[in-house]
Amino acid sequence: MKNKQLAINMIANIFAFVVNIGINFFFTPYLIKTIGKEAYSFFPLANNFIGYVNIITVALNSMASRFITIKIHENNDEGANRYFNSVLVSNSVLALILILPSIFFVLFINRILNVPANKLIDVQFLFGFVFFGMILSILTSVFGVATFAKNRLDLSSKRSIESNFIRVISLLVMFSLLTPSVAYIGIANLLVIIFVLITNIYFTKKLLPNILISKRFFDLNAVKELLTSGIWNSVNQLSLVLLTGLDLLIANIFVGATAAGEYSIVKTIPNFIQQLVGMLVGVFVPQFTILYAQKKHEELLDNINRSIKFMGLIITIPIAFLISFGDIFFKLWIPSENLSKLYLLSNLTIIPMIVTGSINTIFNVYSVTNKLKVPALVLLMTGFLNTLSVYILIRETNLGILAISLVSFTIGLIRNLIFTPIYAAKCLNLKWNTFYKAILRGCICALTMMLLCYALKNTIEVNSWIKLIITGGACSIVAIFINLFIVFSNSDRKEIIKSIMILLRIKKVKK
Repeated sequence: MKNKQLAINMIANIFAFVVNIGINFFFTPYLIKTIGKEAYSFFPLANNFIGYVNIITVALNSMASRFITIKIHENNDEGANRYFNSVLVSNSVLALILILPSIFFVLFINRILNVPANKLIDVQFLFGFVFFGMILSILTSVFGVATFAKNRLDLSSKRSIESNFIRVISLLVMFSLLTPSVAYIGIANLLVIIFVLITNIYFTKKLLPNILISKRFFDLNAVKELLTSGIWNSVNQLSLVLLTGLDLLIANIFVGATAAGEYSIVKTIPNFIQQLVGMLVGVFVPQFTILYAQKKHEELLDNINRSIKFMGLIITIPIAFLISFGDIFFKLWIPSENLSKLYLLSNLTIIPMIVTGSINTIFNVYSVTNKLKVPALVLLMTGFLNTLSVYILIRETNLGILAISLVSFTIGLIRNLIFTPIYAAKCLNLKWNTFYKAILRGCICALTMMLLCYALKNTIEVNSWIKLIITGGACSIVAIFINLFIVFSNSDRKEIIKSIMILLRIKKVKK
């Protein structure tokens, strides 16, 4: 049953990701062409501001899934209801507090950000809708625990696909019938959030029938316990903001809206890869949490090792492809932009992911095992160093937005080569150099893919989407086949074949 559900979750998440990427891939150039790259840059910037607010909210909400899931699988309904309702009440209070500062920011946004005068009203409406959606999400975020607690991520993946179609259809209708405006992206985002809230409440009633909404379950001690554990996730969130969340804001304020527009384009594809990493890692985390709750530590370690191998096999494929064919990709995707500059910035952003991609599941193990303090402090230190270095380089040199990518590239690579693998091994009581094997395997997998890509690139002329897709597909299939023997043992390969057979049986039953 575990293999079956993992297989279902995996295929559902991959399908949802492909649909999401497909929609955004074709729709992003349309938006940039319709409203301009300067206006478009304010949407990812608005989402970055949500990340800033999450520094506060993540302390409570990041550990809610863990504690509620553990209580459910311990058959402790009283404890699960205590955590659920304590989070719900606390989030309601926090959402009310955020209303006034959100209104203030929207009204005086031109005094905070570099907003072109002719785009001011549109940008204000964009941020207004995005902030309203943020407040709604905070208010009812605890309802999203249901699919995690029951390891039914296939349901959330199906919902993700539906959400993307709602977003695109609503945008197409608004852009077709009304004067183009960046504010429509905010409206579509709000519609999706409302849809997600409704489905989350439905999933909670269906999957967690023993969860009751009642103020009698509110427990201040439960809130304190969640905050005590989750405060380090808030530190992590602050660190991520310093590392990656301030880049567009810094570009907007110190370099200008046009530079921020260029950088928002560059970050689109790396963000897709990061979403792929998050999606794949997310498939394994519920099972990690359940095994930890059931005190099956050896099985937990086996699952962690298998997930690391799987990530090393899969995540290096798109990274190596973009390193090899990124220049052709940008030429076909955004032909009107500075292609060499976009290609350079893109490579500086995605190359460190070769290292982090293979061992990304480790970051979630910190939460599962509740060992968050040390990695949070290290991440915070590097975050401050990153922001300070970017500020100095932009003010004292002519590097412009190139400074952002260079600093992020250097600091991220150093941290994830020196600290992350060693501390991860220590948390799991393994030899200090255990995860360097995973990093080495990931680098070899990437190298295999790049060699195949460059061989084809130098053999045939790739000058169209069809040729690029066929070339990428052919290289990916061959690279995965070769890397299966590099990354996995014979028993692991048998387990993969078993999972594929499960998927085939699932499809056969459905037919």
